[in-house]
Amino acid sequence: MSRLAKLKNNLDKYLPIYVIIAMGLGFYLGLHTNVKAHKETFHWLNVFVVIMMIYPMMINLKIAEMKMATKQWKQLSIALIMGLVLAPIIMYLLIELVGLFVPINPKLALGLLLAVVVPCSSMSIAYTGLTEGNLELATVIVAISFILAIFVVPLWLKVFATAYHVNISVWLLVITIIEVIIVPMILGLETRSVLFKKMGADGFMKIRPLFPSISLIGMYLIVFLIFMEKAKLIASKPVVVLIALIPIAFYYLIAFLLMTLTNKGIKINYEDHMAITFTAVGKNEGTAMAIAMAAGMGLMAIPPAVVPILQIPFMIGYLKMAKKIQHFFGSKEAVSQEVLNSVNEGLKASE
Repeated sequence: MSRLAKLKNNLDKYLPIYVIIAMGLGFYLGLHTNVKAHKETFHWLNVFVVIMMIYPMMINLKIAEMKMATKQWKQLSIALIMGLVLAPIIMYLLIELVGLFVPINPKLALGLLLAVVVPCSSMSIAYTGLTEGNLELATVIVAISFILAIFVVPLWLKVFATAYHVNISVWLLVITIIEVIIVPMILGLETRSVLFKKMGADGFMKIRPLFPSISLIGMYLIVFLIFMEKAKLIASKPVVVLIALIPIAFYYLIAFLLMTLTNKGIKINYEDHMAITFTAVGKNEGTAMAIAMAAGMGLMAIPPAVVPILQIPFMIGYLKMAKKIQHFFGSKEAVSQEVLNSVNEGLKASE
């Protein structure tokens, strides 16, 4: 096994440990750092790390397959309906349910709804790539989600928050699309073309493990930055944070279970399922935070700030279950492995 392959396997095998370290270190440093004084620096640092995480994945993109992905209307419809329609409805019902036992401040409730009504996270593309899902489909879903969010987010905010006048910046969504999707895509496709011309297909395959390794390192860095930036906000309101985490936790449990059973029931293949699930369930908390802060509602900004506390572990947990999910969906790779295991057991038994 090459050094690049060993690096990739190490980063993947100990992924939960590295994430916990990134969370803890980011939170600790955030408590002892004046993050607000370096707001602009952190913004561009976030942009750089997200591009660092997404760009390597884009090197493996195939234009022909992306064109095919836009024709997958069933898969696209499932992801968009779940991400932009069902998600806020599920959260609203959970808020009402939790509110029967624990009082929830109206602004906190609005923040919870905002946290799930925003478009999917660009990190969903990386998660899809790391599970060997349909990267092209995931990219198309993220792009369409951001475009539709220009109209969907204000609509949902009006429905759920008629008492508040929340302004949304259309340019914020447009710039986000350019920064985390279009730029990495252009760079990735150009890099792929150059590498194939200079190294050929065989040479490209030898360095291929490097790309997911860079993406994993980027993911650990973005986790670190998120918790560093939100540390003081989380630490200053621990009770409010705890209340906010309850419906968020139930949302991810329900969303992942619903997507898994639905896609299995309608016979979606494993690769498409991973693309649909990560993009439908994962949310862009950075956009949600920006909207909340632009509205001048500090309490409303808390739910999007604490979403990573649960979103990241849930997403990574689902990522780590990839092989089991692959078996559940009965993909060829999983079936082959099952057959191989059965043969090995038979051989051991006959010895």
